This record gives sequence, C-alpha cells and structure tokens, in this order.
Amino acid sequence: MILSFHPCFETHCQIILGDKGLHPSHLPLIRRAEAIILPQTCSPELYKACKESAALLFPNYDVRFLYPGKLGQSLLFEIIGLPHPKTMRWNSVRDYELSFSGKKGGYPHKLPFFVKADRSHEAEGVFLVSDERSLESALAYLRDLENSGFSGFATQECIRTEGNVLRAVIVGKRIITYWKRPSRPGQMITTIGRGCIVDKGWREDLQDIARAAALQFSKRTGANLAAVDFVFSSAQPSPLALFLEINYYFGRRGLGGSKSYYQLLYEAIVEWLIENKMDPQSVKLV
Repeated sequence: MILSFHPCFETHCQIILGDKGLHPSHLPLIRRAEAIILPQTCSPELYKACKESAALLFPNYDVRFLYPGKLGQSLLFEIIGLPHPKTMRWNSVRDYELSFSGKKGGYPHKLPFFVKADRSHEAEGVFLVSDERSLESALAYLRDLENSGFSGFATQECIRTEGNVLRAVIVGKRIITYWKRPSRPGQMITTIGRGCIVDKGWREDLQDIARAAALQFSKRTGANLAAVDFVFSSAQPSPLALFLEINYYFGRRGLGGSKSYYQLLYEAIVEWLIENKMDPQSVKLV
C-alpha cells in the first residue's frame, strides 16, 4: 500500500493533515504502508512517525530534520566538508555580546558581514552589517525574537557577489538552476520576495559547477527535494561554488510556476516508484 500525505497526489490512501497534527488512527496506516509520499510542509512529528515505519519515504528529509535551520545547515556543511562562507553560530545575543561587545574592532568577520536569524526564510531576519549602528539594529531584532521564544543566529562573512545568488533546485534526480540577480544597483540581499530578477541564461559555466555540487550534495545526504543556494566570489577568476543555505520549502517562480513544479515533482515520484519496483500508475497528480 502506498500512502500519501501530499494534498496534490492521490494514491491507495491519502491523508491531508492541513494544519492538524497526526491522529492515533493514522499510525496503523503508516505502519502498513510500503511507501509514503510526504508534503513539503512535513512536520518533525510526521517525519519521525513515518521514519520509524518500514516504509520507503519520498522526499528524503533526513538532513532537514537532523540539521535544522541556518545553524544546523552550517554545521552540516562543516561536518561533510562542503565549501561555504565562514560562519559562526550563536545561541543568543548574550553569547555574542560576551565575545565581542565593547571590544574595539570586535567583529566576528571583516566588515561588512551578515547576521541571520536561525529560522529566517526568504531574507526575513537577514541583515547586512556595515557598522556598529547596523549591528545594533540586527541584535535588537534578534532580542525581540528571543523574547518570543526563538533564539539562535549565525554571523557569516560577506562574499563579494554583486548580489548574485545561484539556486539549484533538486527534484528527484533532476537539478534545475537559475540566478537570483539584483533588481537595483547595490542590492546585497537578493531573494524572490524582494523582487529579484530570475535569470536562467547568465553564466552557464557557473550553473554547470553548481549543478555538479548540488548533485554531490544529493548523493552524499540523500536529499532529493531541496533548493540549494550558492554564491561565487566575483573577486576570484575561477571561483568555487560556496554553499549558502538549503531551502526545503521554496518558491516556484524560477521553475515556471506551481503547475510546472508539480509536474516535475510528479515525474520524480513516478521515477522513484519505478526504481523501487512499485506501480507508478498508482499515483495521480490532482
């Protein structure tokens, strides 16, 4: 039996949780399943319950939950030896201040550098620090987050990129790349949400490098549905693809919109079922 928790894929049995948690009646179905299709909004609770079963899971979210947030991702990059901008992890603003506040020139990186809240998404909670004033603004934001129960942040060196970020989207065995480029001069934080330009044709040589790096990441971690962001130093003639962050829930504009994305995802699920000797016709995109 194939079980789907994804609202867009019907199969032998489909459960749409929405904003609800698992119900005890779902557990026997999970234990009976040979394969389970998970939603991108998969919760740690749902993944743990499915992982404890004997079922095959798609997508593979092992590293998503073992190394959560920006702190977890930077640790993952270190552990498996992936090139990335120098990053320091902080449990709280207090931890940071004990190390650097009040020290002349006391910064964790050369100015400018980035401050990133642990669970930030699409540049919310990301700050470019160029002086003491901008640092204090970032720390004030992080203090407010801590008061709301969300602690932890990273500081990261700023790689000279002229604002260009390359995204490689892993969908099954396919990797689709495109650039997120600044829409105005001097834009340093470039995201879809901040009106960046999506460019699929620029610097194809670097896109090839990023695809190869994303493929190795997928092979080493098992991740088969993720958007990996890379930066390349514009100061280097032959730059490395530096892993910036991983997004497991990502926008679809660079993939041609939601309809195109779900077709890609459907094809990846079908290929996965065939590889595991299961009936690909048992799953329908709705």
